[in-house]
Amino acid sequence: MSQQLQEQRETDIEDTVNSLNDIRQEAGQISELSTEENMLVEEFILALLKIMQPLASTLPVSTSVLPEEWGKVTQASIDLTGQLLVLHPDKRMKTVNLTEQRHRELLLEITHDIMPTLKKLVNSYREKVEARVKFMSSVTKELQRTAKAFSTDNVKQLTS
Repeated sequence: MSQQLQEQRETDIEDTVNSLNDIRQEAGQISELSTEENMLVEEFILALLKIMQPLASTLPVSTSVLPEEWGKVTQASIDLTGQLLVLHPDKRMKTVNLTEQRHRELLLEITHDIMPTLKKLVNSYREKVEARVKFMSSVTKELQRTAKAFSTDNVKQLTS
């Protein structure tokens, strides 16, 4: 075997080993990122459900963001368990766990889709609370003024 051929093989082996080292490093990073992604998805779902609880039992999801291979979908929504509920025209219901790795891209699409609705729900809820506070504040002030009229000093004067 010629010296040049021997050197080429050694270079090929070295390149292959270097490529395998790069692949191992990338795989390690993928593993770390996947672990972080799993934690973030769990935290995201928990936070979303906590926000949803006082606002709505489900959040509608546009059927246009769903994968075409699911076929025709009549309606889709996220429920208070964090599941995606998918209703087909034949009344068949499909439940999808959005925390599963295979649904991560779908979760991103759904997140973009539901944010405007979630914002409207939160704003509406805030407006309702503001209205209650305003009403209770006015009524409480009037009741306090009325209660002053019945203060112990005034009651003593009335009974004397």
